[in-house]
Amino acid sequence: MTAQCTDEIGEIGVWLMGEFGGRVPAAVIGRVLNASRRDLEGRIDPEELGEMFHTLCRFRLQRIVASDRWITIKVPGAHVS
Repeated sequence: MTAQCTDEIGEIGVWLMGEFGGRVPAAVIGRVLNASRRDLEGRIDPEELGEMFHTLCRFRLQRIVASDRWITIKVPGAHVS
């Protein structure tokens, strides 16, 4: 991986932390970033890696956020109107 590609991935990580930081724990975002990079390294042309990395990470983080919306918490004695 070239230094330019590494810098681009770092910038994408910072951007995604800013976008999802309030909704997803930083540790989870970090794991998504690392797993996505591992999944793509050596499989994607280095010139396309940044865009694919961003797309994959964002998709995975959006799925995490969406799954949290469907979690319901039942509180005994509480009524939803």
